[in-house]
Amino acid sequence: FKHMKGKYIRGIPKDGKIVPTEPVKPETEKPETEKPTTVKPSTAPPTPDADDIITDKPYPTCNCWTAECGYCSNLDCTVKQDLVNSERGIQVTSTLKRKRLNSIVLYDESGEEIGKFQWNLRGIWMTGCIGCLTPAELRRARAKEGQTTWEFTLTNGVVRIMIDGEALYEHRLIGECKEVYSKTTRFAFYDMTCENTFLYRPDDMELGDRGNPTCAGQCPSENGQ
Repeated sequence: FKHMKGKYIRGIPKDGKIVPTEPVKPETEKPETEKPTTVKPSTAPPTPDADDIITDKPYPTCNCWTAECGYCSNLDCTVKQDLVNSERGIQVTSTLKRKRLNSIVLYDESGEEIGKFQWNLRGIWMTGCIGCLTPAELRRARAKEGQTTWEFTLTNGVVRIMIDGEALYEHRLIGECKEVYSKTTRFAFYDMTCENTFLYRPDDMELGDRGNPTCAGQCPSENGQ
């Protein structure tokens, strides 16, 4: 068989029968059984108490011209707010008229009265610094019936009256007026009724001890008592 060197030689049994060979099955790897993952139940955060949620809320414009408030001299009847350095002002909801004034008393840090900001449909006044007629666009912007929500701001020494986010009156204080009113850190309401409200913003304001939904008993509570 030298001439068949390198060739495959199949042997044949003596009886001449060829015995078929069984094909070799390829080995297959058994798939790994995935271990079930245990999902831990998520723990929901605790629901905060309603009393712990800080939200803006309307408070009555408590009249500081009372004996209990020392005729606007008692700091317990004021609201603390850095009006000059705040982008937000004092938002009031009241009925705008030609004679009835909306009056805000402004104080320095020690509680000394600096002056008053007052306005109605006829004019706008700020003690010692402003006295002018109410602009026509501001008069037209009031609610035709009922109350109007407006905002007084003193940011960076600029006096503004805003309605629906639009400044309808603006006056930039200069000189001594700017110097004096830049010390404003407190305010109170003068000769205003319980039907009027202002928006108390806890993150920007601090109420005096007599500042509450009933003005320390001057105004009726929500349940009418």
